Amino acid sequence: MSEQFTNVKSVFRKRFSNLSLAITNRLWLNADTNYECDVLLTFPARIDDHVIIWFLEKFIQLQPDIRISIKYHFTTGVYGFYLTFIYERILKGADTLQLEKPIKQEFGGGYRIFLFDELEFYEGVEDEENFFSTQERQSIVFHLLYSIRIIENEIINGIKFKIDQSLIQRGLEKKLIRQVIPLHNKEQLNRLRETWVWPKNIFKSQPIENIRQYFGVKIALYFCWLSFYTKALCLPALYGIFIWYYSGQSQELDDKLFIINSLLNIIWATGFLICWRRRQAELAYQWNTLDMEQLEETRATYKGTLRRSPVTNKYEPYYPAWKRLLFRLCVTIPMLIINLVLVSVCILIIIRFQSWIDRQLKAGRLPSLMSLTELLPKILLALVTTVFDDVYKRVCRWLTDRENYREQRVHDNQMIAKMFACACVNSYLSVFYIAFFTHKHVRLSDQLITIFVIKQFWDHIKEAIIPYIVSNTRLSVLIQLSKKEQARYAERKDLNTQLKVILDQWNNLKQTKNVDEISTNYSFNSRDSIPSFETLSLSQAEIECLQPKWPDLYEDYLELVIQFGYIIFLSTLFPLAAFFSLLSNIIEIRADAFKLCMICQRPFSQRVKDIGHWQKIMEHMVIAAIIVNCIFCSIRGVFRRMLPDLPFAAEIFLLVCIEHFLIIICKIIRSSIENIPYWVRVEKAKMEYHRREALTKLECNALHLKENHAQANAI
Repeated sequence: MSEQFTNVKSVFRKRFSNLSLAITNRLWLNADTNYECDVLLTFPARIDDHVIIWFLEKFIQLQPDIRISIKYHFTTGVYGFYLTFIYERILKGADTLQLEKPIKQEFGGGYRIFLFDELEFYEGVEDEENFFSTQERQSIVFHLLYSIRIIENEIINGIKFKIDQSLIQRGLEKKLIRQVIPLHNKEQLNRLRETWVWPKNIFKSQPIENIRQYFGVKIALYFCWLSFYTKALCLPALYGIFIWYYSGQSQELDDKLFIINSLLNIIWATGFLICWRRRQAELAYQWNTLDMEQLEETRATYKGTLRRSPVTNKYEPYYPAWKRLLFRLCVTIPMLIINLVLVSVCILIIIRFQSWIDRQLKAGRLPSLMSLTELLPKILLALVTTVFDDVYKRVCRWLTDRENYREQRVHDNQMIAKMFACACVNSYLSVFYIAFFTHKHVRLSDQLITIFVIKQFWDHIKEAIIPYIVSNTRLSVLIQLSKKEQARYAERKDLNTQLKVILDQWNNLKQTKNVDEISTNYSFNSRDSIPSFETLSLSQAEIECLQPKWPDLYEDYLELVIQFGYIIFLSTLFPLAAFFSLLSNIIEIRADAFKLCMICQRPFSQRVKDIGHWQKIMEHMVIAAIIVNCIFCSIRGVFRRMLPDLPFAAEIFLLVCIEHFLIIICKIIRSSIENIPYWVRVEKAKMEYHRREALTKLECNALHLKENHAQANAI
């Protein structure tokens, strides 16, 4: 018996030691690293062998400049294609994506859109390892992979591949390809973790430039905005504490503080948005995206029938606008209305249930022990809003994907509009109903405390800590089960042999290429070209394959914009709103960094010049806040007490005049201040001047050389 107990104890010790190993991040530090590729493509575990062989042959046939290495992942039982391209092809891809790269000083300096035919103008183009950052290379490889087109109609596994269809996109749609992900650079990521993620850095400034270099402009701009917003909250948090401390002493003082708080919130919000608009212009200039052309590039997941483009004369997917309009009218709008009505009804029922319980407790109809039921409606409301929060986000994503927009910009705007509309009802309905209709300020204060204290901090746990534990526990279990994959690998010996033969034949045919004066060796050695089936060592790429996908920034922006609304709408009723938001955002910065660096897969980088429609939404929210606060003044009887002889109709007229006056003042201030700071405009003009001078000098030198050559020929 004791021996059995000892065996069980040893098993549990092994299990928990593996869990500890995962959580302490030793798996990541000890994993094998592969820097010979930029992107990893994996197949489903139960896919037919001939499909993997077909994809390998298509890659070699359709894109001869590709570099492929293959590894079998024992933890999941899948094959991984480790992909990159030769340097010449990556340079041409940068030309297609119109990346901006530095110009040599003798040609004017600064940055300019990269052109493959003018390599001699660019600083450091000879350095293959450092000319592009890792996130730039991965974005180029991602674009090149999706640009691989089928050249003849084929059927594989019962799925049709038509001429000019994207090989990768079609494979992902039909589940022939599991995922395509960029791989982390362990050295750079560990540096970010040390300087950005860990709690010891909570009050240090963020390494924004390192974030941009590693994750791209879009994510770096989000963290800049979050940091800027958090610092701006210090002012409303300060006067909010002051107003909270002095409120409650007399009705007259409370009314004055209410008006002062309302005006200060409007002034602060307007100033914050103006300052951020100028700050993001500065960042866009420093990151070379200020003058970026908004290219209407086709989204990777855009679907439609193939037809010739009147512009490029190439086959491109086409989706008629009438189908999208019909889907929006018959599916999108009804589903959103049903969702909004359903959440509204549930919230109102819970609020009425809370009122009934309060009346029963006040009348003494419930036993003393039953007073605990007073908490039941609050718990129900928290559960309902949390559930609907997850539901409407999934619904909005599904609806926007089904609407099938061609451009990423339009897709993002539609997603933002749907998510914001649903979030407004889910987040604001209960507090506005209590404030406007029930006038129970004690319950409203309880509701706001629940939102700002409990809900915000629970969101950090739900978004970061729980997914981290779940993900690493799953990884630990899969590692224990990975030894069983050896038997399955042995069954696929024929497939392994075929893959090895194809790669060996291809490597023997490859030749070294030169790009002008750049000489690089693009051939594989035998270790890179032969699939690695023999080793059980856990690789870094296998760990990343098991991590959840980065969910983009929609939900992160949405959460903070809704918080911004709470502050400008309701901090007059709860002055500590900005203070609790400040504390929450200090944690939010590190929680989002933790999620990005520790939990999720590395996202493909995107170049943007601003935060998009979120800026316009917040500007409209400031206008709405002016109206809401004027309504609060009327409901609370502030003007009625300050001007007791004022008729009700005159009071309403006065409030409308004040509201219109404040809105006009906000619009005048916003339109009178330049979006781009003066020094940025001056620097742009200087750079353009130096560039023109350098080009003029080059033209003059070329002309003199031509004249000298002509005179020499004449002699």
